Amino acid sequence: MTTVMSLVSRHSKVFRRERTTVFFSLLSVIIVILLYALFLQKTQLDSISQMVKVTPDLKSMVNEWMVAGLLSILAITTTLGAFGIYVRDLETKRAEDFLTMPISRGTLLVSYVINAFVIGSVFSILAFIGCEIFLVSSGGEWVDFSTFLQIIGVLLLAVTLASTFNLLCTLLVESQTAFSTLSTIIGTVIGFLCGVYVPMGALPDYVQKFMLYFPLSHPTVMLRNLFMSDSLDKVFKGAPQAKEEYMSLYGVTYEWQNHIMTQTAHLSVIVVAAIVFCVLSILIFRLKNK
Repeated sequence: MTTVMSLVSRHSKVFRRERTTVFFSLLSVIIVILLYALFLQKTQLDSISQMVKVTPDLKSMVNEWMVAGLLSILAITTTLGAFGIYVRDLETKRAEDFLTMPISRGTLLVSYVINAFVIGSVFSILAFIGCEIFLVSSGGEWVDFSTFLQIIGVLLLAVTLASTFNLLCTLLVESQTAFSTLSTIIGTVIGFLCGVYVPMGALPDYVQKFMLYFPLSHPTVMLRNLFMSDSLDKVFKGAPQAKEEYMSLYGVTYEWQNHIMTQTAHLSVIVVAAIVFCVLSILIFRLKNK
């Protein structure tokens, strides 16, 4: 265990030392913030103003919607960036040097997974604190302690799911060039699949169905429910139908077989998907190292 933690410490130091890697891990988040500041916020406010009156509570609600999407994307991109160390170590044969220690290839891989989870968790929690400060400074309110703990729990679940998903994807590439291409593809499409760049209801039906089946989008919905619960009630007070339409259009709720998915249902999807990704990763790893 001491050897594993020493490797995790080494991986973490390498990740933090390479500022380019950190920057590209945060690039999708930076793009979300820029797009939101330039036109996403205004577009959503203009759309909702046709349903209800524009108020400070409405602006807070829209900000919370953006923050939830931003945090879910961050969990994915930071863990993926952390796995870049694994690919580089394989290509440079440095991983072979580590195997001179009394550890197996499986144990070495676990050290990279733990590192990805730790990096993703730290970035997510720090970003959450920063987002809370932003929300309050822009007219919102601090989340209560119970909601705070629930958000932290969902963030850790999101990081766990992202770690297993990115591990599976990483095991399918064998060079830094291929990994860079993979990172570019994931970084580009993840904003759409989590319903951040474009509202879910504005996308074609087949894309909406894909988002419903895409496990990494479910933490986004859970976070939106937690962040936006109070502001939704305030903004759509006396207009339940408008509230329902908004939540469906902007991906605050998912509908499965004509039933709104509960937080428990989203949680089940996340846990099952993480287990499936983990099992598939183990199978691929064993096939590659026979």
